[in-house]
Amino acid sequence: MYKFDKNKLLFSISISLILIWSGCVDTGVQSIPDSIVYYSQLKFTNLVVGAGSYTLTLNGQSIGTVDFGSEAPAGSFIQVQSGSKTLNASFTGAPSEGYKFSADTDYKIRVFLIGTAASNELLKSTQRYIWQTKDSPNGAPLFPPDTGQVAFFNGSPDAVTSSLQITGGSLDTTITFDTPLAIGDGIPYVMIKAGSYAFDITYNDSLHSTFNYDVTARSRYTAVMYDSTSSLKNAVFIDD
Repeated sequence: MYKFDKNKLLFSISISLILIWSGCVDTGVQSIPDSIVYYSQLKFTNLVVGAGSYTLTLNGQSIGTVDFGSEAPAGSFIQVQSGSKTLNASFTGAPSEGYKFSADTDYKIRVFLIGTAASNELLKSTQRYIWQTKDSPNGAPLFPPDTGQVAFFNGSPDAVTSSLQITGGSLDTTITFDTPLAIGDGIPYVMIKAGSYAFDITYNDSLHSTFNYDVTARSRYTAVMYDSTSSLKNAVFIDD
């Protein structure tokens, strides 16, 4: 009799503990996602001589039309899933070109189309991590409070640049390139105090291409030289 009562008591305790444990299950725990999606930010710049306006699609998604010497999309960089990409670019009277490239994970990237209508290619320039924004702890060192930054890219098929002189305010500096910059070459960001500047590019030994630009504090730019030497042009694109 005693044995039967003891077993009955243990059974009752076991049932009570099961009920208590089931009541303590944390139903607020989030499930582990099947996969993690990584992103990149892109902008496309058309420097192809003789092609005019390009119509762009990226992995089937319409980017829009980008004129010669311009960028697309207008405004902010487009955010896309990182990984392998195919950019289809077409202009009037020519079949669509298909460029394959990789959108690097977590990077902000400017993509250049360079060359001529008959022979062209895609190059990309990674600028920073997408989480290095102006007001973030990780991005703050990239954006000094009184300073802007200018990178340079040569998109001209027949101009080779040897130096870049920047003049403005108390600054008068000449950056001489160890190796002259041919088409597709460039230099990384140069920090200069906010203000108005004159830029003088020396190319093909002794020729000069000049332009003026107002550099804003905590902003980053890419200056480009493009078109053939008979009608050389300059443009400045805002990166940040």
